[in-house]
Amino acid sequence: MTCPTVGAADWISQQPKSVQEAGEVRGEVLIRAVMLQDLSDYLRSAWASMKRIGALMGFSLGLGVAGLPLGVHGQVIQNVPVVEAMADYIGPGDRVAVDGGRRIHLRCLGQGTPTVVFTAGLGAWSATWAKVQPTIAKTTRACAWDRAGFGLSDADADVPQTVEATTRDMRRALEFARIKGPYVLVGHSAGADEVLTFADQRRGEVAGLVLVDPVRPHDMARETAAGSKAAAADRAYYAGEARRLRECAAGVEAGRIKTGTPAPPCFQYYPEIPVSVQSALARLDADPARLRNQASAFEEYEPNGERIVNDHRRFGNLPLIVVSAGNPGLWADEAKAEHKVLMADWADSHRSLARLSSRGQRRVVKGSGHLVQLEKPQAVIDAVLDVVWAVRRPRHRS
Repeated sequence: MTCPTVGAADWISQQPKSVQEAGEVRGEVLIRAVMLQDLSDYLRSAWASMKRIGALMGFSLGLGVAGLPLGVHGQVIQNVPVVEAMADYIGPGDRVAVDGGRRIHLRCLGQGTPTVVFTAGLGAWSATWAKVQPTIAKTTRACAWDRAGFGLSDADADVPQTVEATTRDMRRALEFARIKGPYVLVGHSAGADEVLTFADQRRGEVAGLVLVDPVRPHDMARETAAGSKAAAADRAYYAGEARRLRECAAGVEAGRIKTGTPAPPCFQYYPEIPVSVQSALARLDADPARLRNQASAFEEYEPNGERIVNDHRRFGNLPLIVVSAGNPGLWADEAKAEHKVLMADWADSHRSLARLSSRGQRRVVKGSGHLVQLEKPQAVIDAVLDVVWAVRRPRHRS
């Protein structure tokens, strides 16, 4: 597929200098922006130097949609094999009407209680749990959902993708699918925003929590204090992604961008995603409303970090496990001098999240980058099952 007026080199040249030069910038995934005039050279070089930083297994849009990396907080991932199980997340059905005809994708497997609900990171979709959810479903019911405009969920382009809006979609999808609690909520990276918000709003329905290398309240404010150069690079990246997605949407509407098959700069996916899944996502992403939805997710990322602040948040003795990546690799190379302080703050924030419950604990997964559920899935499986069994053997809860 070719893009008549929006070429890869043109797109890169329009990005902020920090995005063009940064070897890695926190996000679901990031391609080193090298100015290449020939598209085929661009593709070969992009795959070779791809820096996956992401909350989602790098398949932006559920693959970070449409194209170049989407996401928040991520880690460099190289040589990731194709995850064939992702193809199971692209089949028909499993979509729940939440607003008139608008549907949210909710994939549920297994039976039993409590129900485990998986939320992906920014730019990711339910398939990021392909190495975890099926195993959990052998023990209890396990559901994974997609935010509006990601994965198989319909767009909701007229509504800013604030954490309140996305949490409402998750809640409605569970309600209208008649998936009742108690719930064990599992969130990766920015998926912690919905997990904490849902737990604040529906405390009586939540039986346990697992946060997988999560973002934290005041996320960008904390990062700015610990490493201003890293924070500036991240903000440039998020703003650049939002602009790219909105320009792609406008290009599709004007007929300047060909749709229907995977290709940069608007419909580019990553090697670990099966070809059939890439094609399905590209067809879905031909809807400009989805691209605008995804742009909104990037625009709302930093504000969401303030929206989840709750100085009165306490979870009593709720089973809670924070799974921390041993080597998250979240920050730009240009901010290398700040990495030690940034990592210390990241770890401290995870310890603070664990202290929200008297039964909270933090587990560090050595050798894992940010995408723990893909790199070290057994660590996530163990944490989720430990919480499930703790719920089934209840203690007095406050």
